[in-house]
Amino acid sequence: MLKKLFTLMSIVSIVVTIGLVSFGCQTTSAAETTTAAAETTTAAAETTEAAAETTAAESANYKLASYWPAVHPYFESVKKGLAKHKEDFGVEIYAQIGTDWTQPTENEQVEALVAQGYNGLMVFPLDASGANALYEEVVAKGVPVINYGAATQTPTPASFTVATDVKAAAMIATEKVIEAMGGKGGILNVLEIVTDPNTILRKEGVEETVAKYPDVTIVQTIGDMNAVEQCIEKISNALAAQGDKINGIVTTGYNPTVAVATILSEMKNDKIAFVGIDDDPVVLKAIEEGYVTGTFNQNPYMQGYAVPVLLEYLIDGMETKEDYAFIDSSGVVITKDNLEGFMDILWGAADDLVKNAKTTYFK
Repeated sequence: MLKKLFTLMSIVSIVVTIGLVSFGCQTTSAAETTTAAAETTTAAAETTEAAAETTAAESANYKLASYWPAVHPYFESVKKGLAKHKEDFGVEIYAQIGTDWTQPTENEQVEALVAQGYNGLMVFPLDASGANALYEEVVAKGVPVINYGAATQTPTPASFTVATDVKAAAMIATEKVIEAMGGKGGILNVLEIVTDPNTILRKEGVEETVAKYPDVTIVQTIGDMNAVEQCIEKISNALAAQGDKINGIVTTGYNPTVAVATILSEMKNDKIAFVGIDDDPVVLKAIEEGYVTGTFNQNPYMQGYAVPVLLEYLIDGMETKEDYAFIDSSGVVITKDNLEGFMDILWGAADDLVKNAKTTYFK
């Protein structure tokens, strides 16, 4: 009996010992796993921190500025692109707005930006030829320059222009108006700032398009206007003077477009075909209500979003495939049919340019 009891106690002792050894192994394994996980977490945190430090260091290399000649609603849309660039890339772009639409003022203020240490500039050139002299001085100091919104004459020290093909855009708008007119009638051609290098090209575009249609004429061309109130007065006077001769209107400037949309909305227009430019809320509402045929949007969002990326590549020392390239900011005609989705088209084009810029334009 005692022998059996001793044997039973021995078995129990062995089982307990095995259980304790097993528990000890499990505890050691869990501890090792926890330690490994902690080390992995620490490594991941260090990697994230290093990536953040790298991004911050890269961002610190860029001190970018944009120059726009004077207060104008178009630039408000460009600034939305600048803001999105900061959100996506962490690089802020200082926005300098000038005091008047003259090249001497632009020269003075752009030179001041360089003196303040800005090492990449995006500029709206006021004089297609005169701005080149300014750019020569800036580029000679090692600061790359990119045109946006308008181009300088070539050859140019600017590395790129990101802008609408304004002549082509004016021709598209005019074609839309003539189509809505049924291919015959008179057009009022409304220009904005006549010294703007874009205005000359737009005027040519409207005139060349009208010349293709024997039953369409330009009844009158008016221009040299900026503020909306001034535009409303000049355009209203032209409409009153020409009476029923005007069957269509083309505007190729932002404020004249807002003015015509305002006038036609107040008239509850159902007779005059009209295509303007840009996407002011007044214009979009007039399109929705059927008083305006459409408007050509130049995609200022792309200009604000993508130009800084190009500048950053230049500052990084990347070599361009060509000395200069014009990049069309791929606008869209906004009508009642695409009123709900046109912004997706514009931001999509901006995103595509950014994604493909390195392989398309740099070696």
